Amino acid sequence: MPSLHNSPPPTTLSPTVPDHTTPSCYHAVTRIHGSAIIRPLALSNLQLHRLYHNRKRYPHSEFKLYDQFLRTHSSSIEWLLQRSDPSVRYRTLTDINALPSTHPDVIEAHSSVQGSALLKEILGHQLADGSWRGPRGDTWEEKGTVFSLLLLAELGADSSVATERALDHLHSHYQLPSGRIAYRPVRNPRSQETSSTWMWCITAAVLRAGALLGHLKSPAIQHAIEFFEDAHCNEGGWHCSTYSGDPSKVTPLNCYMGTMKALGAFSAIPPKRRSKKIRSIIDSEVQTCLDNEVCYYRVNREGQPAIKKAWLKFAFPRYWRADALEAVDILTSFGVRDSRMDRAVVIIREKMQSNGRWLMDFSETKRAWIKIEEEGMPSKWITLRALRVLKRLGPEKTDHQR
Repeated sequence: MPSLHNSPPPTTLSPTVPDHTTPSCYHAVTRIHGSAIIRPLALSNLQLHRLYHNRKRYPHSEFKLYDQFLRTHSSSIEWLLQRSDPSVRYRTLTDINALPSTHPDVIEAHSSVQGSALLKEILGHQLADGSWRGPRGDTWEEKGTVFSLLLLAELGADSSVATERALDHLHSHYQLPSGRIAYRPVRNPRSQETSSTWMWCITAAVLRAGALLGHLKSPAIQHAIEFFEDAHCNEGGWHCSTYSGDPSKVTPLNCYMGTMKALGAFSAIPPKRRSKKIRSIIDSEVQTCLDNEVCYYRVNREGQPAIKKAWLKFAFPRYWRADALEAVDILTSFGVRDSRMDRAVVIIREKMQSNGRWLMDFSETKRAWIKIEEEGMPSKWITLRALRVLKRLGPEKTDHQR
């Protein structure tokens, strides 16, 4: 059976996985558990770059769509490319403008990210043992090790001795034999390991951070992958004792928001380095997401699918919460295009402001070491993520085309 993982990624870079060498120029129809997923005509960033600068020599229908996209959103893209935010500029150059990693502008932006004030501020609070510690001293708080490490990764930090020490600290003091990252330090790993997978989304955050940073060989990351492989339930998802689990209120029996966290973590692993088991889990959980039309997993009083209002509030970065934009961003990073995503895509399009920008509806960093943008204000990070999604999906269909 064909798989998502046998085909190249979508037109742009994944938000997490650079890939400039993948061959493409074809249409692929993939079937996941009997459901057709239509992958758009895919071009690597290097191919798009060459295509754009040689458009007269190489006419191509994909270029016309790409050019149309750039023209439609030119004002917003120019805003994202401002040098005042090197992390956003770097992601825009690669994910939106489709420049390869060898391009001088990308090299310069990447270098600026590593020396940025935000990264320096986060790293400045790291303790000698590799951890970050907030008032409570647990892994769940915004100033703790997990969220601080995830912030570095999302901002585009490179792997370093500092990030390696952070993962080693989590592995030595918080990781249970199963690979799950515990909420508090593990005093006696064997006696504390239980069948419960309480708050396993912490483990997903660690896996995403480690993969983004390039620490896939870290013991903490290898054991986290083993946890997701071994703890995956036959009915789908991963059990969490804090989740509702009431089939009268939710459609998946296991934590659905957590599933998005797991898929986000898997998307950060380069396709060729995903195990056969992880690829199978991705296929299965993507199907669950599509069956729930991305974010309609709640059940209302009439027994109909409903959306949790929190999914309408866009934020960046996301910790344990999820929203419609993040979910579609993750799905399209796997190359998924399906009509069951349409309702979520409508939500994204309708939240665009008249100036072509999107707002930061909710801030996950209010109590972190740094604050990324203001709630209720135009957000470069949300706009970048929304444009990345729309670029992958292609132009909006008219009523006649539907």
